[in-house]
Amino acid sequence: MPVQAVGVVDLALITFGVAGGIWLLVHAEEMLGAGVRGAERIGLRKPPPRRPDGMPIERIAADLRRIRPQARRPAVGMPMARRVAIVAAYDETLLDACRALEVPTELDRITDALERESERLRTEAELERAGVDLG
Repeated sequence: MPVQAVGVVDLALITFGVAGGIWLLVHAEEMLGAGVRGAERIGLRKPPPRRPDGMPIERIAADLRRIRPQARRPAVGMPMARRVAIVAAYDETLLDACRALEVPTELDRITDALERESERLRTEAELERAGVDLG
């Protein structure tokens, strides 16, 4: 049997086939993702449920229950810097809970100490109405 020489066209087709196969292997994840997004867009597949952005509300509530007593009644002789830090941590955790449950609050905007304490109490009441046990 005579051996036929491979022509330029045949060599180009083989090269493009191998290069295309390698490209598909490298980009398989992107192509699969594009296929899934397309299927979701036309209704062939339901999109996965949206995950909440922050910490779970159970963890936030546990943090509130842990920090609240220290913020409300500081220990005798506690340095002022520590007291301020504890109250700031408590306020941040209250804000996290409000964001998680979509409870409106002005706690992050108020700077006056008396108004801030009043807003803190109002925010606690709103969170308890929303089902958070502050214990």
